Amino acid sequence: MFVGHEYLVKDFKNLARSGRLAHGYIFFGEPETGKFYFARHLANFLENFNKSNTTNKTDKSDKSDSSDRSDNEFKISSRPLQDALILEDATGIEDMRQIKNFLWQKPVISSRRLVIINDAQNLTQQAQNAILKITEEPPDRATIILVTNQLENLLPTLLSRLQKIHFSRLSDSEMEKVISPISRIGRISPISPSGPIIGAALGRPGRAMRLKENQLTKDADNYAIKFLASSAFNRSKLIKELVDLQRDLTDKEDKESMLMDYFFESLILKLREDPIKNNKLLKSALHRLFLIKSYNVNKRLQLEALS
Repeated sequence: MFVGHEYLVKDFKNLARSGRLAHGYIFFGEPETGKFYFARHLANFLENFNKSNTTNKTDKSDKSDSSDRSDNEFKISSRPLQDALILEDATGIEDMRQIKNFLWQKPVISSRRLVIINDAQNLTQQAQNAILKITEEPPDRATIILVTNQLENLLPTLLSRLQKIHFSRLSDSEMEKVISPISRIGRISPISPSGPIIGAALGRPGRAMRLKENQLTKDADNYAIKFLASSAFNRSKLIKELVDLQRDLTDKEDKESMLMDYFFESLILKLREDPIKNNKLLKSALHRLFLIKSYNVNKRLQLEALS
């Protein structure tokens, strides 16, 4: 079940049914607000809706089955998609060749071929120019969706060519539906301890699910809370503990742990709750995160500079 952005669900279902989908879209907004999740639901809807129509034409007597499909159209199916290409780590021109070859093939089930590129801000300039060229002379039945948190990293010509769709944060009531257990009769459990998670997620459903299910995210959020509540001396001790834990997790998992990334995320989100009061520390946190992400700097030293 897809929760939130009801007006977008309605609009895109109508566009798909009437055959008026554009050749290109940019889904943008803050991280974890449902952009990529929505795109995947749309991909499933395009195939399931078209398949449903075909079935209804050949068997008009199957009214109950048609009704069930209508209730569950905008959801992710367990069936593999045949007319959608979903790329989560595309960056270069080779990926663009794959996209071009895919789009120029005739749809198998759906009314059109669909390409979804997540984290489109990571595309090289050459790759973005290749997408621009495709959208300038697109196949009749093809749509490309770029999903990004950083519009400024996309070429101005691409921004002007594709339709931009903004995804905002969800309301608390919508977030409750995202994370609360659903009973067999479809009602939200009244005993769900979701209040703290909703508060920490700040309207981002993806972050809410991580806070609910991912222990690393929970640990990072707790460290951020302790950090803000501590004195300068205790912050230094907390940072040492955090860095040691990061190192141990990296050694154990044989890959870079995401603990530090999640800590910065939680810290910045909490500081942004009162940007005027936290202006100095917020600027420092953003600057330190930029240095860590952009250069090979010592993470511990950057964290200690925050205290």
